[in-house]
Amino acid sequence: MAGVATERVVVLVSPGEKRLFERKAKEMNLPSVSELVRRSVEAYRAEDDTAELGALVRALNESHSQAIAALEAAEAELAETRAYFAERRG
Repeated sequence: MAGVATERVVVLVSPGEKRLFERKAKEMNLPSVSELVRRSVEAYRAEDDTAELGALVRALNESHSQAIAALEAAEAELAETRAYFAERRG
């Protein structure tokens, strides 16, 4: 996206966000926050986020399945324990 920058885009941010953008631009030796934003927008790839989110969802589903299995095992053990003590009480 080469060309002379002649258009203005106004983005409202908090004072803390503005300081963060300024710090990042300085750390990257960029001449301005505008250049930081331009480079960030050009580098952003939504498909990268989609792939990462897919991996996170798969991990969450696996973790959920394991948690449900552990809860079911605990419930079964609790039922056995309750039956044992109920039998001992008579």
